[in-house]
Amino acid sequence: MEVLTHGLCSIKDNFTSLRRTRTSAVELSNPANVEYEVVRTSLLPGLLKTLKHNRSKSFANGVRLFEVSDIVLPDDVHECTNTIVGARNVRRVAALYSGPTTSGFEKVHGLIDRIMTLCEVKPSSSYVSNTKEDDEERYKVGREGWSYCVRELSEGRFEAGTYFPGRAAEVLLKKPAWDGEGDDGKGSRIVGTFGIIHPEVLAAFNLDHPSSCLELDLEPLL
Repeated sequence: MEVLTHGLCSIKDNFTSLRRTRTSAVELSNPANVEYEVVRTSLLPGLLKTLKHNRSKSFANGVRLFEVSDIVLPDDVHECTNTIVGARNVRRVAALYSGPTTSGFEKVHGLIDRIMTLCEVKPSSSYVSNTKEDDEERYKVGREGWSYCVRELSEGRFEAGTYFPGRAAEVLLKKPAWDGEGDDGKGSRIVGTFGIIHPEVLAAFNLDHPSSCLELDLEPLL
């Protein structure tokens, strides 16, 4: 089910409840209340709050939510109409699965692969070698020089606290425009993360069932 959540949220929901260190964000100088303190830097609080307010619904077959929308990040370099405005919009997709018996990690992992397939980005050879669908992955249609892979999420990453330790991953995208650059110096950049949500995060949003989520930048894929 697609949801559309509010672009403003509290500092607690945006950072503390997600077990993330508070960083810079676009803040309102005179918010109407505590729920509208900052412009969100992640789509996950909106999904988690949506799930929280729908706990009366049946979870027997699992609950699947997703949102495609913008976050806003502070940026002193980005220009809009030849003016440095101090912030920039970033289009992202986020999805969440919650169920009574399983966290759904394999479901959000499969969704990552599906998004990449639809964007004509092939898995890297190293990624293919770790899957059981070797032949199927090898013959997927993809743009020349584009590929992606998945690796274990580093504990030092800003998003790491949101996920259960050892049950999270980051998505690396490689494309010709980034040749010689990127997070690894070889044209690859981290464009998203996914994993099982940490129990403390679930408790902060009053959620009872194991859950998994993903958040992925869409603009680099276009």
